[in-house]
Amino acid sequence: MNKKQNAEDYAWLVDENLITADIMDPRWEDSPFFKLKCMKAKQAGSRYEKIVENIYINAGRDVAAPTSTEYDRIIDGLDTEIKGSMITKGSDNKFSFLQIRPKQSYDQVLFLAIGFETITLYTMTKAEVLEAIEAGIFKPQHGGKKGNSGTYCYNGTMENLGATPVELN
Repeated sequence: MNKKQNAEDYAWLVDENLITADIMDPRWEDSPFFKLKCMKAKQAGSRYEKIVENIYINAGRDVAAPTSTEYDRIIDGLDTEIKGSMITKGSDNKFSFLQIRPKQSYDQVLFLAIGFETITLYTMTKAEVLEAIEAGIFKPQHGGKKGNSGTYCYNGTMENLGATPVELN
């Protein structure tokens, strides 16, 4: 048995566009939020929570740390889950919100929608989240159409989400 000990290098056989193509939407390059767009998902999620907290504090609102792992902050007395998204590649107005868990204990979900130059906030009460699941606005995130992980997602425009724009003034 005479096995070859060194693996061949096949890099020269790969089309260059597969390894040099833009993986990020180039429209973000001139955005003040470019570095945020470059973050890994878990890091961005934590930053989204801090951004929302910062907005509310700077608007003179009450923000406190959570007393449970079921939500992210207590904002103006409401147990608040925070979800953030930046405009998705290939669109001008679509956002993707993941890990919507209706079984968790919270009063509202705040949706942080980051555009190329703007940051907007929307809210849904827990009851509205449940209604949106029933209406098929939120889709099952794991397990396909028959899967039942209890986790939902949304991909679309903020208008189609049906959440209420937040007014802090």
